[in-house]
Amino acid sequence: MSAHAPRSIERHCDVAVIGGSAAGLAAALQLGRQRRSVIVVDSGEPRNAPAAHMHSYLGHEGLPPAQLAGIARDEVRSHGGEVVPGRAVEVTRAGDGHFRVLLIGGHAIVARRVLAATGLVDLLPDIEGVSEHWGRDVIHCPFCHGYEARDRRIVQLVTHPMGLHSAPLFRQLSDRYSMVLHDGVESGDPELDVMRAAGVHFVDA
Repeated sequence: MSAHAPRSIERHCDVAVIGGSAAGLAAALQLGRQRRSVIVVDSGEPRNAPAAHMHSYLGHEGLPPAQLAGIARDEVRSHGGEVVPGRAVEVTRAGDGHFRVLLIGGHAIVARRVLAATGLVDLLPDIEGVSEHWGRDVIHCPFCHGYEARDRRIVQLVTHPMGLHSAPLFRQLSDRYSMVLHDGVESGDPELDVMRAAGVHFVDA
């Protein structure tokens, strides 16, 4: 018996949504409610996967991120949308104006429009222990996880001048706050003078 390669499948829809996390699913829900046929391609790697709970999301405070995603997928499906596992590797446009989204494995989606909702990726510093504790004991957002760290010892690692913008927010959460200035941040930055005046302890990495 000769072996045959698995047959690739080509699906057609009005809109292909690349990215099955909050933004992509929210868009797919609205499209479904407008009676557009929609297929969501979900790689299953949301940015907030390491976090046990999500916060400041009205009506869902403290809900596990995976649980919210499951609710959202059900809502999309209840309005005629589809959510398929996979990863888009190429988008091309045919002569008739339609887009062809090629997925890993050879399957494809042909759509009138493509919505890219791939989100962001956190680039973590090469420091031992950071990736292992990311989203739990190592956090990046004072709004997402800051309240849970209130009154605890907080050490903020700043690797870019933009990181200084969140410093007052972390400082507001705890009196036991220090800042480590890593490569790329000048110790003479004027914003640091304000923090020094507030009694913040600095360490140059």
